[in-house]
This record gives sequence, structure tokens and C-alpha cells, in this order.
Amino acid sequence: MKKYLFLVLCCLFYGQVSGQVIPGNYDKNIKKGKEHIDMEEYHQALPFFLEAWKVDTTDYKLAFNIAKCYFQIGHELNAFPYLDNAKVGSKDPIITFYYARCFHLQHKFEAAIALYREYQQTLDADEPEYFEMHQYIANCKNGIELVKTPVKVKIRNLGPVINSPYPDYVPVISADETELLFTSRRPSTTGGGKDLEDGFYFEDIYQSSRLNDTLWSEPVDIGNGINTESHDACVALSPDGMELIMYRHSGTDGGDLYSSTLKGEVWEKPQRLGNTINTPYWEPSASISADEKAIFFTSNRKGGLGGTDIYMVRMKDNGDYGPAILLGPSINTIHDEDAPFIHADGKTLYFSSKGHKSMGGYDIFYCTIDIETGEILTTPQNIGYPINTADDDVFFVWSADGKRAYFSSERAGGYGEKDIYVLERESAPKAPTVLFKGQIVACDDHHPVTATIFVTDLHTQKIVGVYNSNSFTGKYTISLPAGKNYGISVEASGYLFESKNINFPKQDGYIELIDTICMNKLKVNTSIILRNVFFDVDKATLRPESVQELDKLVDILRHNPNLKIELSGHTDSDGNDDHNMVLSDNRAKAVVDYLIKKGGINPNRLTWKGYGETKPIELNDTPEHKQQNRRTEVKILSNE
Repeated sequence: MKKYLFLVLCCLFYGQVSGQVIPGNYDKNIKKGKEHIDMEEYHQALPFFLEAWKVDTTDYKLAFNIAKCYFQIGHELNAFPYLDNAKVGSKDPIITFYYARCFHLQHKFEAAIALYREYQQTLDADEPEYFEMHQYIANCKNGIELVKTPVKVKIRNLGPVINSPYPDYVPVISADETELLFTSRRPSTTGGGKDLEDGFYFEDIYQSSRLNDTLWSEPVDIGNGINTESHDACVALSPDGMELIMYRHSGTDGGDLYSSTLKGEVWEKPQRLGNTINTPYWEPSASISADEKAIFFTSNRKGGLGGTDIYMVRMKDNGDYGPAILLGPSINTIHDEDAPFIHADGKTLYFSSKGHKSMGGYDIFYCTIDIETGEILTTPQNIGYPINTADDDVFFVWSADGKRAYFSSERAGGYGEKDIYVLERESAPKAPTVLFKGQIVACDDHHPVTATIFVTDLHTQKIVGVYNSNSFTGKYTISLPAGKNYGISVEASGYLFESKNINFPKQDGYIELIDTICMNKLKVNTSIILRNVFFDVDKATLRPESVQELDKLVDILRHNPNLKIELSGHTDSDGNDDHNMVLSDNRAKAVVDYLIKKGGINPNRLTWKGYGETKPIELNDTPEHKQQNRRTEVKILSNE
């Protein structure tokens, strides 16, 4: 038995050693490296070859194999130091291509073009590679033009707190830039395993909070079972920071998109998005619109125009997503498109593409889109150099104010294989966007309240978005395209609703509104202001924009059958006192009439009274204060 155990241990030890690099042993490392290359396991082959190189730096065949491994794993520039050695004894024309790619990635476009053409002459005209050289040459020509007119931005690496010696990418941010989630392939990955296909650790999602303009907190694993032992990558974050769309590797179909909701401080178990988005094919990327009613995503499903294409789905009234819409040849090419991002303005779509006028790899482009139909309204434009380089530049997201953008790039000076960068520009283009943020609390004790926020376009009377405050902090963030008149209704169980009005019909830039919303409980003598009830000028005629607000009041009365209320009308100090008193009384009665006739509420539960200008809540000294004084209020008289 002892001899048996000894033999088993020896076999295990030999098996372990035979799969590892053997320091100083040139022949065995060469042999193992070639075995891996024969199996197309380039990540596994490379360490053996590099160890052998320490022994003999004159072996041109070894230099060629090292260069080949670096190209196969996507680290082309690492191959450059070995090419001179490789070409000494090798006549393989692929070395010419390797040189061309290295010059291309270093933005030495003219030299790269010459070498691409030289390599192309060694190919048959019907070979796929022959046509690939045309694409590379076109990329270089695009690069020459783009470098002539660089865009004025400052680009900086987010630094070693966020970026590691390993791939870090897919930054997603909340609309107010307080939270950053990203994907990393570092050794702390859940399960600690590596993907045998590329030799990197499996993807996990990490989270960081903004400390100041330049610093972020130490990233932490997102936790709660979000990360698994396979690939888990963040893809998109809703503007309010409450919904995370993520990618999960799922075996035979490559991967699907999932959604997780933030409850307090914990992300809930991800739920697979519906079959209109996910298919038996590969769906790796997505973006969710500010109103959370549209999702843009990529897929390599049948029926597309290239490798991966960009699609759009819209949410139906029942909460399900409608059919996937292929965005068409205006945006999708025969090459790969990926990483869509719909800006908070609701009309500018950013994406990465290997087609269009790319200078190499994925470049970032933008266009204008009709978010209702998916129609592309403008020709996609390259966002420019130095944002784009000859290597992959992808996963591009703007802050709501349009002054900063976060993206992934593989460029000189980074900390790892891919890093996360931020670009800043002094003057942002006019992106008409309103960021409405703050906290929802109870009026009596100021404790956070879990509330639902309904946003209505008062012109169309359509709900444009439904949002939730954080159940732990009460914080909310809503990003809206400006240029509309919005009614905001905040509802929570056991409370009267609160309303706000956001009206910026001519707003052509970014504006941020911060507001603490105080919720009153359903108890006697509690009052609220109906901020989205409007009347014609100097009349008691309700305007159509008032319907949504009044229907909210109807709902409360129906769900609380013992509730009795008073409707009161108030004016500013302009005009005749007696006229104001009559006008306010008639307006309060108009609300009561609506509740009775349209809402079916028992008249015995309703009273009304006009107070004219006798109960101002502000001084009547400015137009803004006067507007605050012109109001309709609801007061609870009894709830028994």
C-alpha cells in the first residue's frame, strides 16, 4: 500500500511539473511550447517559449513562435521586439504582416500601408486575407486623416485604484457619476479560475464610489452571488442606478443578458431578459435609455448584416419588450458593431464599430436616432483622434452633462491589457438634459422613504418613465430630455402623494435639479399642494395637463374609502381682492366637480373653499414666488 501511494504521488508530481515551465531547461520548454501551439493553445505555449528565450536569444524559430503567440492572443505590440530575430532565418511572409500590424498600432500609417501591400502580393486574390489587407489599408488611410484634426479633449487613465495589471473594461456609471461599475479579469475572480480559451481569469463585476473629481474608492466585488465561477460582466446601468444589465456566459450559446435590481444596498439575483433579446446566439452588450423604455443591444443572430449587429427593443404598456428591431445598414456594417450607448438626451447613440471609417480595430462612432422607431437620422461619425486609436476603443459612456466620458482602451501607458480611461472637455455640446435628483423622506421624522416616481409628459398625458427611490437611502436620480413639461408624482404606501412640475420647454443645455421630497402620512390636518393642476388664465377651467394629477387623487380616495378632504384654492396678490377670492373658490370647486363626475367620488367626502390671497406660502415679490402662491391644496379632514 505504501509503494502504491508513493507511485501515485510521483505520478501526480510529474504530471504537475510536466505542465509547468521548467526554469533553464531549453529543450523541454521548447517541446512543451510546440505541443501547445499544435493544439492552438497560444496562451499556454507562450510562457514556455519565453523561458526558453532566456537561454537562447538567437534562435530565430523561437523568436517567430513568440511573435506568433503574441499575435494570436491579441498582444501584437509585445511581438515587435522579436520580429527582427524572426526574420533573420525565416522567409515566412507572415512576418511582413506582423511588422505592418505593429506599425499600424503605433500610428506609423504610411509604413504600415507599404507593408500591407507587400504582404498582399504574396496572397491569392481569392483568399479572404487578400480582402482583409484592403480593410487594413483603408483603416490606415482613415487614421492619417483623423490624426490631422485631433479633437480637443483631455484623456487620463483612471489610475491604479481602478485599473489593475489585468484587463479592466466596460465602465458603466450612474447619471450623477457617483457610482462606477466595471468588469475585470483579476486574480480575485470568483472561483479563482482561468478561461482556457484566452488564459485570462474569468470576468467579475466590481463597484466603486466617487470620492472627488479625480479619485474613486477601492473597487469591491459586487457581491450577493452576482459573480459566478464563469464570466459575469456589467453591461449597462440605468440612469437612476437601480437596474444593472449584465452579461453571463451560458455555455453552448455563448452568453445572454440579465437584469438585476438594487434593493437597498444589495443587488438582487439576476433575471434573464426575455427571448426577444436573448437567443441561442451571442448577446454581449446593451444600453438602457433614460426613460428605461428602450434597450439597445448587440447580437450575432441570424438575419444580421455582419458579425455582431445592433438591435433595439421597446417596452410595451404591459411591461414586456416588443420585437427586436435591427437598426439597419445605416449603422450596421458587414463588420462587427458593439457596445451601444444611448445618451440621456434620448437621441444620440454611441457605438463601437470595426467598419465605417475606423482607423483600426473598434472605433467609437455616434449618430442621431429616433428612439421610438429606431430610424437612424444622421450618418454615423467617427468621434475622432485621440479618443480613437488604431487599437480597440470601446464601451464608451457619457456623463449626463456631456463633459466627461468613460471608455475602455488598449493604449500605451496603461496598467494592464485593457484599462478604463476618462476624457474631459471644457465646453460640452448643447445636450438638452435635466438631471433631477435628491432624497425622499418622511416629513415627520425625515427617515428615507421607499417611493415610486411617475414622470408624465403633460402635453401628451403619457407616462414617460417609472422610477424607484433607493429603499435604504431614499435617494433618487432621474435623467430626462429637456424641452418638455413634465409632471412628477411621488407615491408611497401610507403616504399622500407629492407632486412636482419640471417645465423647461426651451432648455438647450444641461441642468441639474436637487430636491429633497418630503412625504406626508395619511393623517388628519396633513396638506399637500397639487403642483400639476393647471387652469386657464383668470378662469376656473381645468387644463388637460391636470388630468394625471387629479386621477392620482382619485386613486387615493378610492383606496382609502374613509378619507374626507378639503380642496382649497389660492391666488397671488395681483388683481382685485374680491375677484381673487371668487376665482380661488371657483377653481377649488372645479377640482371637486372633477373628482365627483370623472372619478366617481361621493360628494359627502369632499368640501372646497377659496382663500384668495390670504394664505401665501411665499412673499409676493417675484414672479417665481407669485407662482408658488397660485396653487390648489388638499387637506385631510378625517380618516375614520
